[in-house]
Amino acid sequence: MSNHVMRNKGYMSTKTIRDTRRKEITRAARDLFSRKGYHGTTIPDIAHAADISTGLIYYIFPGKEDILLACCEEAAAIHLGIFERTRSITDPLQRFDTIVRELYTLLDRGSKLLLIIYKDISTLKPETRERILAPVKNLDAHFVALFEEGQRAGIFTEDIAEPYVLAANVLGLGHQWALQKTWHFAPKITLEAYIHAQLEYFHAQLLRGKENIAAELI
Repeated sequence: MSNHVMRNKGYMSTKTIRDTRRKEITRAARDLFSRKGYHGTTIPDIAHAADISTGLIYYIFPGKEDILLACCEEAAAIHLGIFERTRSITDPLQRFDTIVRELYTLLDRGSKLLLIIYKDISTLKPETRERILAPVKNLDAHFVALFEEGQRAGIFTEDIAEPYVLAANVLGLGHQWALQKTWHFAPKITLEAYIHAQLEYFHAQLLRGKENIAAELI
């Protein structure tokens, strides 16, 4: 076996171990952040929970803010993955509804991390805040692109009022459920009922004069 191949295998092995450790760290951090809060959690706490040394954590992450950022980026990647998984759905309205359902379900499951972000983001460095918010803006852009696709297909109205505001509302109302589901909506309103109501609202914005198109989808 050539030295080049051996070096590549060694690199892949090191990268795999590093990626595995990174996931172990973020998994432990998410749990601790949700129970103790961001500021109540220390690097040694995370190291103990992940069963690794503090030195290894600092080898992978410069500091605690970077761990929080990694947690947010992992969640954002999962959310953006919904757009890729639904790419085969050719009807823009059906695809939009599927994305909203999956997104809100994921936000429901990840409500603890979301609560931490809302609670502690103002205390982070400006550059860290910007990096946390960047994936949110990226998600907004994906929704706007989907709106435009629906317009080109003649399904969505040509005069959607403030597409970026509507895109922000899609994510914002998902956040609202995740943050308020226990003390505000439960037990009278279920996640499914909430999604149904929000889809009706979104359809009203997307299908002005074309509401009959959505009748069978909700």
